[in-house]
Amino acid sequence: MSTAATAPEVERARGATDGERRREQLTYWGYRLGEQVINLLPRGLVLPLAAAAGNAAHDLTADKRAVVRQNLAHVHGLPADHPRVRRAARRAFRNYARYLVDVMRLEDLDSEEVAKLVDIDNLELLDEARAGERGVLFCTVHVGGMDLIAPALYQHGHEMHVVADDTTYGRLYEHLREIRARHGLRLIGWRSLRPMFKALKEGSNLVLFCDGGYRDGDVPVELLGEATTFPAGPAALSARSGAPMLPVACLRLPNDRFRTWGLPLITASSDEPAEIYRATQALADALGDAIAEDPGQWYMFRPVWPQTDADRARARDALAAARRGEDWTKRPA
Repeated sequence: MSTAATAPEVERARGATDGERRREQLTYWGYRLGEQVINLLPRGLVLPLAAAAGNAAHDLTADKRAVVRQNLAHVHGLPADHPRVRRAARRAFRNYARYLVDVMRLEDLDSEEVAKLVDIDNLELLDEARAGERGVLFCTVHVGGMDLIAPALYQHGHEMHVVADDTTYGRLYEHLREIRARHGLRLIGWRSLRPMFKALKEGSNLVLFCDGGYRDGDVPVELLGEATTFPAGPAALSARSGAPMLPVACLRLPNDRFRTWGLPLITASSDEPAEIYRATQALADALGDAIAEDPGQWYMFRPVWPQTDADRARARDALAAARRGEDWTKRPA
């Protein structure tokens, strides 16, 4: 049987590609226009406008609002429709909009402005982590102003790499890559493992986000009292490179400055399942505490915990197996 595409199939594929390109172009130029406007106006004027836009987005995007409420219900230990959870969800949308403003302002932000914007606690913890002249795995979640951690640390001589999706929005990706490089943050395509090991071996630091949501086969953990998963990447990279994991958070303060700090160092001594679980659970405990410090600053628009009864049961079973020291990846389907 022939597998050659028919003419109509080729045209449909070409139309889908052209549509994607048009969307990428519109996204790129829309972002650049917004960036220019935001950098022309005082930050004190733009942030309240961004908060108002965040309120509107909360009210208009029912699907995203439901996901954020569901995630925050886990943090608060309350039903998703509880008033406290609803207020936190609205704050999360507002804080996300304000975060986008600060990311867009990186285009014109200089080192003096960064120093005024971000306070760093316990910088000595990073010095301790780098004592072996290896890079450090900065492990974080989507909370506060996480993109400002790298510019702040760059003022103290620390460069960072971060894993990013380079498969779509090429022009925008390149634009953001150039801006972040000016602030000591270099992007690595998410499919490229070798540059990650190279960066760590050369003593650079690598940023990894850990709150991507439940995936069967990832490392089972208890996060804020309930079973889910964290990616295996941080602990596996630590085990194979010798680099320690440094959980970090960056929260917005009432005066719209930021406070960033590190939590106790974690190292995986081997890539055995029991050790990967131990280190990843320690990471989940630390980052869960950072989320719980101000849940309204956690803007996660994907479900973080399992969504079905079957997945919840699998997550609990995998976690129980890991706690018994068993290889959770080999449990019966």
